[in-house]
Formats: sequence, C-alpha cells, structure tokens
Amino acid sequence: MLAKVNIWVDIIATVMVAIALGFWGFQIVGNFVTGRFRRKFVGKEWPHHEEIVPPLPKILHGIHVASMIALGVSGLYLRYPFFAGGREIMKPIHFVAMYIVVINFALRLYYAYARDAKEFKISLREVLNMPKVLFYYSFIKKSYPHLAKYNVMQKMTYGVMFPSLMVIQAYTGFALMWPAVLLGWAGPYVGGVASAAAWARIVHFMVAITFIMFTLIHVCLSFIEDFPALFTFFGLARQEVHAEHAASEVTTSHAEPSTK
Repeated sequence: MLAKVNIWVDIIATVMVAIALGFWGFQIVGNFVTGRFRRKFVGKEWPHHEEIVPPLPKILHGIHVASMIALGVSGLYLRYPFFAGGREIMKPIHFVAMYIVVINFALRLYYAYARDAKEFKISLREVLNMPKVLFYYSFIKKSYPHLAKYNVMQKMTYGVMFPSLMVIQAYTGFALMWPAVLLGWAGPYVGGVASAAAWARIVHFMVAITFIMFTLIHVCLSFIEDFPALFTFFGLARQEVHAEHAASEVTTSHAEPSTK
C-alpha cells in the first residue's frame, strides 16, 4: 500500500508545482494584456508604504529564506537523488537547516504577533472582501479596497496556515530522527514504528511541497505587485514612506509578510 501511496504522492506533488508555475504564467500574461505591467514598471504605480521596515525582521526573513532553500534542495535530493554520493552531505545539511528554520520561525512569529497582533485579526468585512481580492488577481477587477495592512488571504496564509503546517513539519521531521520516541504511539495503528515513520515521511514531504507551491506563488506576487519592496526589504534600495496608500491599483501583496 505504501508503494502505491508514494506513487500518488509524486504525482500530486508534480501537479502542485505545475499549478504554482502555471500561476506565474497566468500572472505574467494577464499583467501584460491588461496593461498592469506598463503602469507598474513604467508608470511606477507601486503600493505606498506607511512605515520603514526595521532591521530585525529583515534579518530573520533572510535567515528564513536561506534555511528554506537549504531544506528544499536537500529534502528533494533525499527523495529524488539527482546525483550520486550526495546523501552524506545533504542529510546533515537538512538536519542543521531544520533546527535553524524552526528556531528562526518561532522568533519571527513571536515578533510578528508581539508587534502586529492586531493586524492579524480577520473581520467580517475582510471576509466579504475576499472575492474582490480573488477577482483582482484573476484580472476581472482592476483593483480592490485596501482594508488593512495585510489582505484576508495573507492573514489566513501567514497567520494561520503556515504556522500550523510548520508545527506538522517540525514534528514529522523530528519524528523521522527519533521514531521510537515520537511515533511509538502510532505504531500499533499502522503496523509498527517503521510503518509509522514511512507515513510520517509522506506527510513531511507533502507539507514541504505545499510550502514550495505557496512560496513560488508568494515570490510571483511579490515580484509583480511590489517589485521595489524586494530591493528595499533586503537593503538594496532606500524605502520611501508615504502617509497614505496609493489610490490606484491598491494591493497588499508585499514581500515583507512572507514570514508572518
């Protein structure tokens, strides 16, 4: 049974990555056809920011990005070894990056909620505004109302889904290191600890693919919707601060919330 499940897991993972890449293509074509690219990259109609992003979240974000890249590359190699003799290198890289990303994510999450807890509250008005956000990204509407610092989908993704998935990912990752300790409870239900570890590995991989898919989508929207923020966030350009948001084509898809 596990062999068949793993085949389907590979198929589903391929489809998920294809969806993310298809989203890139859809956004690029849609922005060209609707003239949004011209207004943004030529007319400089980018979102306005009301405050300077402090150094700490930038540092934590950089560590998070580097760790996630290391985890993604090493994890994919451990499942699909694309060159010989790399397991001895990739496995310790994966474990070290796992510790770093868990600690860093906990610090980033604490910072986000300690500083911006009110920004993650989801109101009924924002829920009702969700179709307008989807219509904007589907190129059905030219804009949508700017209701808060983050739109409702960002709040659900970075404030609820990502932390939940990170807990699952951390638990299954550590369980694969210490299966007798962390999976002993599951052994009787699936035919032993070794079988439980095999199922944990499947869950771990699917969560990783989910992270990869949403990261690809996030990078796409960060590039298309607020390209200058990519430079200012990493200190490559000076951030301009405005008292109010721009009135045209307002969007809350910025690079900074990726770790929230």
